[in-house]
Amino acid sequence: MGSTLTVVFTGVIAAATVVYVILTKRLWEETKKSAEAAKASADAAKLSAEAAKKSADIDAALHRPYLGVSVLTRHNDYNQEMWAIRCCVKNYGTIPASGVRASVTFNGRLTGSGGPLCDGSEILPQAEVERFIEIRVDRKERDLLHAGEPMAAHVEVTYDAPVGTRYTHKAAFPYDKTTQNFRRDRSETTAA
Repeated sequence: MGSTLTVVFTGVIAAATVVYVILTKRLWEETKKSAEAAKASADAAKLSAEAAKKSADIDAALHRPYLGVSVLTRHNDYNQEMWAIRCCVKNYGTIPASGVRASVTFNGRLTGSGGPLCDGSEILPQAEVERFIEIRVDRKERDLLHAGEPMAAHVEVTYDAPVGTRYTHKAAFPYDKTTQNFRRDRSETTAA
């Protein structure tokens, strides 16, 4: 009877071992699936965090003042000796620009300076500062312009963003003899 009992218990142990191996293998497979799912979830979270950071960086970059010259035009009659030049500087950004300094200079055959348009002022978002400046253009200079002699107005605007970054916006407006007025040629804004 002792050996029969030993055979039975050995069979039970063998069956339990087989069940234990099968359950351990299934547990290992489920653990592997769970680890792969956790890795995929971590990768997705990393991509999501990178996208959120990129979005925040873009939002921060867009959430600043953007100043530009919206208008530069001769306001009065071409034949006048004193030309009144209308110049507007606009904040296209979403926050105020402070310490705004803007000036217009003229080159080519005409000499002179328009002087400051703004001198340390603040421009709120979507607001515009308009100034008129005068330059003397005598008949000889007007005849040269009409003949195609080059002339251009150059506008330089410097301003501060609340985070402490200083920006400089430069724009060139050549004189167009056909329209007898200035036209925007190029502009750029750089951070200091």
